[in-house]
Amino acid sequence: MKYHLVAASLWVLAASAQAGSPASIYCPPIGFVTGNTAVNGSFETAQPGVPAGTETCWTPRTGSTDSAAASWTMHSSNGGAKVCSTLVPSNAPGANGNLMLKFRAGGNEGGVFQSIPGTAGKTYMFSAWVKVAKGQVAMQSSGGNTGPVSWSTKHGEWEQLRVCTDSTGATDTMVIYNQDPNGGLFYVDRVELRETVPGP
Repeated sequence: MKYHLVAASLWVLAASAQAGSPASIYCPPIGFVTGNTAVNGSFETAQPGVPAGTETCWTPRTGSTDSAAASWTMHSSNGGAKVCSTLVPSNAPGANGNLMLKFRAGGNEGGVFQSIPGTAGKTYMFSAWVKVAKGQVAMQSSGGNTGPVSWSTKHGEWEQLRVCTDSTGATDTMVIYNQDPNGGLFYVDRVELRETVPGP
């Protein structure tokens, strides 16, 4: 597996960020400039050497590593909690493919991310469908501690999380991860990233 070095500060979230967020309230009226530009957003493509149904786990000392899904990278807590990902049959609502990503986190900050190149001065909508079995999932569009954050509010059922950004904030990384220090188990599918313009 390839290893990608990610600064520990990537996963630092301001505690106050939780206050403003559930699901899609963060988005004003918008229009879309592009179609979905998330890479492997439906998790249909497995990481080479990790076929669907095969769990890949990692107990880190630093950095991050590939997930079971191509183009998505796993990260864990600064304390090095074990994380695992698996491509499994999807039951997400709406138009989706055959697979989704299952993720187990041994602590907080365990999840997946994908870098977004060439975003300076642009505005974006980032959304994902998640089903949380344990813990609480946070989704953000930056690898730092700024920008909007959307938090899951349910257990055992699918919900769509969505954030929208403006040109003053960083939109450099799609991040979906458990933020419960006791660990978590969640499923994710139908990730979308679209460049936006103000709506009517």
